[in-house]
Amino acid sequence: MRLGFHISIAGGISKVVPRAVQRRCTTLQMFTSSPVQWQRPLLEPDECQQFAEQLAARDIRPHFVHAVYLLNIASPDRQLWQRSVDHLAEELRRAELLAAAGVVLHLGSGGAGGSVNDAINRGARALNVAREQAETSLPLILENSAGAGNTVGSTIPQIADIVGQSQYPEHLQVCLDTAHAFAAGWPLHHREGLDKVLEELDTTFGPQRLVLIHANDSRAAFASRVDRHWHIGQGKIGREGFRAIVNHPRLRDIPFIMETPGTEADDLRNMRAIRRLINKEIQPPLPPARL
Repeated sequence: MRLGFHISIAGGISKVVPRAVQRRCTTLQMFTSSPVQWQRPLLEPDECQQFAEQLAARDIRPHFVHAVYLLNIASPDRQLWQRSVDHLAEELRRAELLAAAGVVLHLGSGGAGGSVNDAINRGARALNVAREQAETSLPLILENSAGAGNTVGSTIPQIADIVGQSQYPEHLQVCLDTAHAFAAGWPLHHREGLDKVLEELDTTFGPQRLVLIHANDSRAAFASRVDRHWHIGQGKIGREGFRAIVNHPRLRDIPFIMETPGTEADDLRNMRAIRRLINKEIQPPLPPARL
């Protein structure tokens, strides 16, 4: 099992690996630019190669790029939709330069009162166009949503509809965010419910499509449709809920990346918390905290 965090790129890509090492990561996720700005700095090929080599030297793998929050591939606004497509295509190219395993993205919203089916159709079309523009086979990794604001992806069938409409389904994968799933009413906070969720995922997508877990507790209540990440074991999913998740045999070979709030000290506490919940016979070795 590989455990890690979403790592800040503040100060540049060169800061990512030291921050990951300090947090005892064996996998990671990152933005390639500010998540709340359309503009982004150029990536230098030499810097990207050095970054990938540093990760390999520390055996931090796989690593993922997360698309910016501004994207809305389901938007009925044509200008925003096109800008989102263009930005996503460029994000795929940047992720390929960084030797990332794929680009994680939220599926957007159809807007207040909009049709979810229309939003799904726009999202599927956006993924097709972005793939063609990028001219790369790097996977797009579709993240489930909590369901607030008419967002797409709060149910497994919605994600399946996007995959089913894709011209490139072999290049689409899935990220399961535990906080979003819990808030959307997926009962993964106990073993019986978790079994049902994973069975539905496997039946709908096939077992090979789930490639990443965003391991976040939820400050919001079950089925509230409110997206509020919280510290491992301290939210509504709770310690026993996470104990079931991290020890489930179906998930042991999938990387877990935490997007919990706070400081480096909070991250270290969350790493300790999640490791304590893993059964000793499958607990991964703890990597050194120094470069």
